[in-house]
Amino acid sequence: MAWEPSKFQVSLPDDFLPLLNQRNTNVSLDEQVKVTLAVGLFLEKKVTLARAAELAGKSLSDFIDYLSDRGIAWMEYTEEDRRLDDQTISKLLAEEGEKDA
Repeated sequence: MAWEPSKFQVSLPDDFLPLLNQRNTNVSLDEQVKVTLAVGLFLEKKVTLARAAELAGKSLSDFIDYLSDRGIAWMEYTEEDRRLDDQTISKLLAEEGEKDA
């Protein structure tokens, strides 16, 4: 199914409307949906953080703030990252200890 690039219509159950209205009365429903879709695509790893921010119509820093405010991790810190950090810290501490000796 092909969508018109600039707009298309989605049918939602009536139960969604009161919940969406509670979220932020200063932001249009279109804006809320756009940001929510961008967040979803980012979380599914379909788009990068920068691309999600662009799709949401936000600057990268504003998008990161949006995610952070909602407790959504915006970067990954893997076990490999931790291992490398631990090695670096150990090395720096050892070098510092050699200087003090």
